[in-house]
Amino acid sequence: MVVDQQGLPLSDTVIEPLVDVSKKPHKSLPLTSIDQVNKQFTPQQIIIQKGQSVEFPNSDNIRHHVYSFSKAKVFELKLYANKPEAPITFNEAGVVVLGCNIHDSMIGYIYVADSNQTVVTDDNGSAEIIVDKPIKAVRVWHAQQADGAESQQILTLDTLSHNTRGQLMIKVTTVDPLPRNSFEDVFGVVSPD
Repeated sequence: MVVDQQGLPLSDTVIEPLVDVSKKPHKSLPLTSIDQVNKQFTPQQIIIQKGQSVEFPNSDNIRHHVYSFSKAKVFELKLYANKPEAPITFNEAGVVVLGCNIHDSMIGYIYVADSNQTVVTDDNGSAEIIVDKPIKAVRVWHAQQADGAESQQILTLDTLSHNTRGQLMIKVTTVDPLPRNSFEDVFGVVSPD
């Protein structure tokens, strides 16, 4: 169970069990997608596995310029319509923050996981991790966490308390997202007069 600093349930929190992945065989991972619709990334947040590829179709009738300067993956898809030539492969675990160089209000997130047992909390702040072996620690991430969009917390399970339902409790301090304005939002709509 994940809550914010006021004790309110926190949805869309990623929880990744820390497991030994060094011995896992590499298998073919499916291609996934983040579309661009109404000047927004859709979905705004996804979880993928390390080594997985993402395509970035553009369903808007305008061009977008998708980029990331994140430590886990730096890339740029210069102004394009429809679909870029090739998907982007994410070989490093971590958080990738997406932006559009033309529309500042567009922001998206790719959580690149080491574990295929990574989960996201629901609207009630709950998530269930089903594992083959006991785990001792988890990595926790939320887009609006106070420590910044790319930081992650590592929590050992023996330091967490339980609520009355027996769930482990995780608290994430969040901040309100900064306002992001697109060019047309700054200058307004040009009147026909």
